[in-house]
Amino acid sequence: MAQAAILDRIKKIRKERGLSQADMADALHIALKTYQNIEGGATRIDIDRLGMIAKVLGVTLYELVETDGISRDDIVRFIHEEKAFYRKIIDDKDAYISQLEDSIRFYREILRDNRAL
Repeated sequence: MAQAAILDRIKKIRKERGLSQADMADALHIALKTYQNIEGGATRIDIDRLGMIAKVLGVTLYELVETDGISRDDIVRFIHEEKAFYRKIIDDKDAYISQLEDSIRFYREILRDNRAL
């Protein structure tokens, strides 16, 4: 799925619906500049945001991402892979935060022990 083709489809449908970029930004509860960056390709669209855009435009997610030669099953698989990828990022971040919290507790104990001396 070429992102450029998806962005072109979003822009085309948006214009067909008579919606401005500002209308889209308002409906998505994001800044106008953020929406402009999305539609302009400067910001990568995650699958959840793509779903929100589809909802605002009144189309299915499949209609936004359908491309010749790509089946609905391929799109569903891609969506699951994207979600798994982002879940891993979140889990890794959570694990890193936990490690940092452990380090903070460790150093606090060292400081407490040194003050007691």
